Formats: sequence, structure tokens, C-alpha cells
Amino acid sequence: MYLVYGLMCLIFGTTFLAIKVGIEAGAPPFLFAGMRFFIAGVIVLAAVKLAQGEIGIKAGKRRDVLLVGLFMTGTMFGCLYWGERYVSSSIAALLAATTPLMIGIVEWLQGSRESIWIKGCGLLISFIGVGFAVLPALGVEVTKEALLAVIVILAAEVGCVFGTMTAKRVLSAGLNPFVLNGWQMLIGGTALILLSLVTEPAKVVLNSNIVWSWAYLVVLGSLAGHGSYYWLVHRTGPLLPSTWTYISPVIAQFVGYYVLAEYLSGYSFIGLSLVLGGVFLVSRAATVEEWLKKQLQRAAYNSFSASFAKEPDIVRLSGFSLIFTKTCKHA
Repeated sequence: MYLVYGLMCLIFGTTFLAIKVGIEAGAPPFLFAGMRFFIAGVIVLAAVKLAQGEIGIKAGKRRDVLLVGLFMTGTMFGCLYWGERYVSSSIAALLAATTPLMIGIVEWLQGSRESIWIKGCGLLISFIGVGFAVLPALGVEVTKEALLAVIVILAAEVGCVFGTMTAKRVLSAGLNPFVLNGWQMLIGGTALILLSLVTEPAKVVLNSNIVWSWAYLVVLGSLAGHGSYYWLVHRTGPLLPSTWTYISPVIAQFVGYYVLAEYLSGYSFIGLSLVLGGVFLVSRAATVEEWLKKQLQRAAYNSFSASFAKEPDIVRLSGFSLIFTKTCKHA
């Protein structure tokens, strides 16, 4: 199980680099992403059809599955692929890891006030971390395109949150997670291909970097990576596989540095630590709040016990005498 978990984190940590390689080689971002997910979706649905025979979506769930595909694949990865034209793969990975933070913001906008102070601290810490990591990495002369890419990727994470919430609702209704994953990729991939036909040049030049990075993303990123994720969800529940967001950005930082010589400095590690710490606070806010309450209760008890132990014996004796006298009067 942990071998599969480690493989999943390694795959997710390197897909950002594969995207960057393909984009820098000249691949149109929307077509590059669309063909990846369209082909992967067809393969997943075909495999499920052969194994189980049922890949249809009931009428009551079709709208939700459509939204999941459009938000979690179409919007999120479309913005991510476009953004990697202007920012490094390591920065893109760090920004993509802020999904739990966006979930906290959306829950607050919907009226949830559970562990609000813990979540608020986590959000503040993480956004400070993004500043530490992003601004030096953008270079001395910050371009408008790079700043726009950061904003677009962060905004796409909000769309991913709505898709995630919708996916949870669909899965809780009993839909096979592999069927949902297949349709999600197929729908999102189709939307991205249609967007490419409208916004990108019709002529596409293929080269080895584009082909190999695309194949890596389809086989390992979409099939092995997402397959491992849903297998772990089925075996262990959602908690363990969701922690990939803490590990994959670390992998992406080093892989981007060694393969593409991307910017890496002390600020990168400070920002990374702050972002992941904030993500931990937001995603585990209830647990952290409960731990803090226990620590405060223990500290208060220890403080009371220490102060009581330091009181003069005469004070404790007079208190005992007073209690003894009152008891005798009532007797």
C-alpha cells in the first residue's frame, strides 16, 4: 500500500515538469492538455467496460458529472497548462497544492465557521509562503504575464474546489470512482480540444519532447497516477491519498531544478514550508483545535496545581478548618 502511495506522490510531483517540457517544446497548451485527458478517459472507460460492463451515468447524475469534468479537468488543467508558459513547473506545483486552502475559503463563503481561527491562520501563513516562493522566482523584472499566470492558476484551484465538492456528492451516491474518473477526463479533454480549435493555431509541429512528455502524462500521470489515487481511496479512505499535496511540491522543486535548472533558493524552501504548514492547518483544523484545547486545559491545571502547592500551610489549614467548622454546624 505504501509503495503505491510513494509511487503516486512521485508521479504527481513530476507531471508538472512533463507539462513544462511539452509547453517549452512548442505544444499548444489547450490541445496538449485536451488530447492527454481525452485519450486517458477513453482508455479508463474502455477498461472499466471490459472489467465490469457498466459505464453509463444515470440521468440524475449526468449534470454533476459534467460539472466535475468541466471544473476539475477542463478549467483546472487548462489554466495550469497555460500558466506554465510563464512560470516554472515548481511554482505551478506549489500553487496547485493550495487546493485545501481554497476549500477553506469556499466553506467560509458558504457560512461554515468551524475552527475559523485555525483556518484563518493557515490561509494567512500559506499566502505569505506563496509570496516568498513566487516573487523571487519570477525574477528581478516581474512580467505581467507571469503575475497573470499565478492569478489564473490560483483562480483555477477555486474551480477545482467546486468540482471536488460535486465529485464527493456523486461518489457518495454510489457511482464507481473509476467511472467518474473516466468521464471526468473525457469531458474535460473534449472541452479543452474545442477551446483549442477556437484559440490556438491549427498547425501543430510535433517533436520528440512533445511526444514523450505527452506519453508520460497519459500513461503515468493520468492512468497510473490517478489510478493509484482512486485505488488508495478505495483501500484506505480519502485521508492518506489526499496528503500527496504535502509531498509532491517538494519533489517538483528538486526535479525542476535538476532537469530544467529552474530557480531554487532559500526563499523557495521558506515559501514551501509556509505553504505546506498552512495547508496542514486548514485541512486538519478540527484536529489542531482539539489538540490546542487539551494543551490549554493541561497548562491551566498545571498552573493551578503549582500555585496551590506554593501556598503557606497555614492558608490550607485555615481553609480546612473553615470547611470542618461548617460541616459540624450542619451536622
